Amino acid sequence: MPYVDADGAPLRVIELNQAPEDGHYFQLMRAIGFREHPGPEDSETNPTHWAPAHHPSDNPGPGNRTDLASVPWVFWSFIASYGRQSAPAILHDHQSELARAMPTAEALRARRADDRLFRVGLRQQKVPLLRAWLMWTVVSYWRYLAHAPIRFAAMTVQTALGAAAVHLAVILSTGHPLWLLLLLAPAVGSLAWRAEAPLLAWGSYGLAVLAPLMVLQTLALIPYWVLEVLVRELVDRPFVDHKPDTQLGPFFRAGR
Repeated sequence: MPYVDADGAPLRVIELNQAPEDGHYFQLMRAIGFREHPGPEDSETNPTHWAPAHHPSDNPGPGNRTDLASVPWVFWSFIASYGRQSAPAILHDHQSELARAMPTAEALRARRADDRLFRVGLRQQKVPLLRAWLMWTVVSYWRYLAHAPIRFAAMTVQTALGAAAVHLAVILSTGHPLWLLLLLAPAVGSLAWRAEAPLLAWGSYGLAVLAPLMVLQTLALIPYWVLEVLVRELVDRPFVDHKPDTQLGPFFRAGR
């Protein structure tokens, strides 16, 4: 297996502590490593990339914790924050923290290699191809957000325009099929980014596919959110009291 434990044996267990207990961060209690190619020994051609154990803390700060796969809630129905992607995500979190201390150009080079390693690790863990490439796309955009925000803004605008072009092509093609040629616009536009052309292409077409699904998921959750607010305000809030023994019910208080 490509992932190994602190002793170099195939990884069987990821030892994590949730800290703080009501938060969404975890601490790695025992180091894990990754070798891109199968092999029993660490070597120059097949180095082991390590995520060291965190320093135990009740309230760990950045660099001493992981949130596993940093998946925004709107994607949770499609990509979980844990599972087969846990080990690649933990290692990627550590590598991203190391890159934060580097100069911009060096950090972007390091993060590009780290992001590729993240994608390879996902596939080694048998994460489905489409999901692995979409996750790689997101973390690759985030490297520009972290180290080159102006470039990130330009990439985001082009990605949104590319996704819009895909939707427009589908809509207009009902009138004339030649409009389907507009589907090529994101791929052609991505060529301006040279080495990052695949990233822009994946971003544009991926957003075109996921955006309608995200909208549908959000619309489906709105009734639940409304119900949750009503229950909280009408039923739950009256129980929030420093002297709960004085409560006779959700809407009544005992005399004092």
